[in-house]
Amino acid sequence: MSVVHQVDDSLRAELQRGPLQAADIQVSFDTPDADWAARRAGPCVNLFLYGIEEDAARSQSGDVSIVDAQGTVVGYAGPPRYFRLTYLVSVWAQSVQDEHQLLGTLLEWCVRTEELMVHASSSLDGTGTSSRLALRLREAGDATEAVASRLWSSLGIAARPALDLAVTIPLSKPLEEVGPAPVEGMRLMARHMAGAGGDAGPGRPPHPEPPSTRRRRNVEEME
Repeated sequence: MSVVHQVDDSLRAELQRGPLQAADIQVSFDTPDADWAARRAGPCVNLFLYGIEEDAARSQSGDVSIVDAQGTVVGYAGPPRYFRLTYLVSVWAQSVQDEHQLLGTLLEWCVRTEELMVHASSSLDGTGTSSRLALRLREAGDATEAVASRLWSSLGIAARPALDLAVTIPLSKPLEEVGPAPVEGMRLMARHMAGAGGDAGPGRPPHPEPPSTRRRRNVEEME
C-alpha cells in the first residue's frame, strides 16, 4: 500500500470515528468533476487530493545513529524528508443548508484535530507502530482562495465553499546497517606442556634423556 493510500485510509477512518460517526455519509476521494457530481447519490464528503509538495522548511542534514536496547549502534539513517498532501474538502448534500451544517462540523473537527493517526496495520515506516502526522487547514496566506477558484473552474463545477486541508508526512530512507564490530585487541595465552622442559612434577612422566645420552645399538647388536 502506497503512502498516499495510507493517508487516505486514515483520513476516512478518523472522519467516520469523529464528525461522521452518527451520520450515514459517504467519504469519497474521487475527482469532483461534473460527471462525478451527476452520478453521486446521497450526501457525501469529498476529499480531493490536488497537491503533493515537499516542506523544505523542515528539511535536515546529517545521519542519525540507531541504537539497540544495549546502547550499541546498529545502523545509520538519514533524517526524514517531509511532504505536504493537500486536500480540497467539500460537502455534497440535498440542500445548501445541509451542506453548510456539515461543512461547519468538519471545520470544527479540523480546528480541534492537530494530528492524524496512521495506525499499526498501515504504519508509514513499516514497523507496525502507530505514526502521528501533522494536520492543519491552509491559511489564506498560502493562496488558498486562488487555488480553490482555479480548481473548481478546471473541474467544470460552479464555485462552492470548501476547506483546504494539509497533511504533512515524513518519509525516511532505508536503514543502513552496521557491519560486525572491529577487533579491538588480541590476547595470547601460554601453558606448560609435559615434556617441554624442567623437572617432572607429580603425575608427570620423567623428562626424556637428551639425544646425546641415549644408548645406540650398533649393527651387530641388532643382528
